Amino acid sequence: MSVRQLAAVAFVALLAGAAASAGGAVTGHECDRIPQCIAVPGPWVFVPADGEVTFLLDCPGRRGVVGGLDALATSQDVHATFDGILGSPVAFGRTTGRFAFFRAVTGVHRSGAFQPLIGCIPAPNSTPVTTAARVTPIGPPLDAMQVTFAVHPGTARKHSLACLHGAHLVDSWNATVFATKRPPKLGLAGLITVTRTTRAGHVTATVRTSRSLPPGTGAAVQLGVRCASE
Repeated sequence: MSVRQLAAVAFVALLAGAAASAGGAVTGHECDRIPQCIAVPGPWVFVPADGEVTFLLDCPGRRGVVGGLDALATSQDVHATFDGILGSPVAFGRTTGRFAFFRAVTGVHRSGAFQPLIGCIPAPNSTPVTTAARVTPIGPPLDAMQVTFAVHPGTARKHSLACLHGAHLVDSWNATVFATKRPPKLGLAGLITVTRTTRAGHVTATVRTSRSLPPGTGAAVQLGVRCASE
């Protein structure tokens, strides 16, 4: 099968799967039929009962491009998508870049969790692929950066993030995640409080963690910014 033919199957729809259970594990298909693909599993991202959660998952070292995507979830009530870059034809390296920006909501207003999965492949011609292939009336895709830091029981910490020089802040996000193989107990997210503030282009997350948070949960918070070049 040629590279062009493989491009037609490189994009797997983001399907919410059942979470791993005692009867067996459910796996993703982010690298199915994609050569030279490196599977990159993300952590379990908490999805609130109301509102949308966003999460950014990078290719290792931000090298290569996203060639396939999938996701697992604690329930099929959790619905996930990713932001694609406008351009034609749809293909990896044109519709995707060095990272995938996921969005998830729950359809029944009950909290849940999802695990984003991406398959990364070498970038075509080793060139950056963060912009659309052709000039269009719309602006170029936004760049996104994130930092994910571990949190511990009974602590409070702050972390700040800003756009690179020459870019300005468009928006920001934060997500509570758990780096575990199996889905976390959803009530654990309520033991982590995140307050996000913005000042002079710098976004700061203040995280307070209850002493009741059990050890070994792999709890972490992602703070991210989306930026536009001037």
